[in-house]
Parts: sequence; C-alpha cells; structure tokens
Amino acid sequence: MICERYWRDGIVLVERGLDDPHRDGCEDCVRAHASRQELIDALPLIGADVTGDPFWQAKIWQVIDGRPARSPSRWRWQLAGALAVASAIALWIGLDRTRTGEERPSVEIIETGPQRRSVGPHVDDQLRVLAGKGSDVWIYRTGRLVLQCRARQASGLCVPDPDGMTIDMVLSIPGEYRVIVTAAPFPLAPKGRLDEDLAALESAGASYVNERRSVH
Repeated sequence: MICERYWRDGIVLVERGLDDPHRDGCEDCVRAHASRQELIDALPLIGADVTGDPFWQAKIWQVIDGRPARSPSRWRWQLAGALAVASAIALWIGLDRTRTGEERPSVEIIETGPQRRSVGPHVDDQLRVLAGKGSDVWIYRTGRLVLQCRARQASGLCVPDPDGMTIDMVLSIPGEYRVIVTAAPFPLAPKGRLDEDLAALESAGASYVNERRSVH
C-alpha cells in the first residue's frame, strides 16, 4: 500500500515551512516530495528555449498503465496535489506574461564610450525610451522640451513599433534630462517648460512616468 499522507497533510507543512518528521522515515512521502520539488524547480524554465524529452507523454502513460487501480480516496488526494501544482504553473505563466507587459514604458541608457571616469550617463551615450501604444513621450533637458512624440505617430526620432513606440536619442549635451511617458494620449500639447507641463498633467489627473537622467 502506498502512503498518501504527503498529499493530504505533508504538503501543507511544506507550504508553511514546518518540519515533517513522518516524511523523513517514509519512502513514499520522500518520493512524493521530490516529485513536487522537481515541478517547482522547473517553473522558471517555462517559456525558456529548452527542449524537453519528446517522448515524455508516452513514458507517463507507460507508468500509469503498469500500476494497479487505486481507491477513489487515494485518487482524491493525488488529484488535489496535481491541481495545486497546476495552479502554481498557471500563476507562474500569468506572472511571466505580466512581467513581459511591464517592459513598457522603460527608459535606459546605452553606453557608447570605452572608458568611464564616473558613474551615470555621459555625453554621446544613447537614451532609449520604449513606450506603449497609447503613450505620448516628452523629453526635457534642463527644464526645456527638446523632443515630443505623439502616440503611434512617426516623426524624426519617434519610431512606431508593433508594441508602441521606440525613441533612440543621442545625449550630445550634458545636463539633467527628464523623460515623461503618459499612460494615454494627452489632449493638450506641452508648453515646453517642465514645471508647467507637469502641472498640466497633474491638473488633468493624468497617469504618467517621470524619469530623471543626469548626463555628465
């Protein structure tokens, strides 16, 4: 008879971070715990470029066909454990998709110089902004507007892409740069001064991202 205690009680202790003295002396529960841990360890590989065993399904059915029929109560506990693992996998996939969606908006500096005397962006580095499909982008230097990009409209450095818009701008002049990325198209054109434009966004209750980069 196979011990089913792990899927009934032992897994609860594991999730709570408690010791399970029974598991240490039970081979069936040790194997069940190892199988669960293998599934948990494999979660980060979901979506990765990893090729698994192409015959895994046939092997599983061979194992199932070779085992005797089990009582309904036993199947209930194993089904509960399988559902718990499936829920964890679904949650991981959902989080992975969420993380992918959170890549925009993003503001990054692409370094071009071979040597760095100090940390932070330097002249001739490249500023890259990734905006969503409904975002406007305003870029300021020392409080003055130097680039305006309307949502999904191509113009100079404003390049639409399948996910929204990409902006690559060479930081040719030192100073403090501010990047404003709105969550939705803003109905009013910016006036050109950072403080006034931020006040307009706040007055309208607009949602936006405000990133600061100091260029040496």
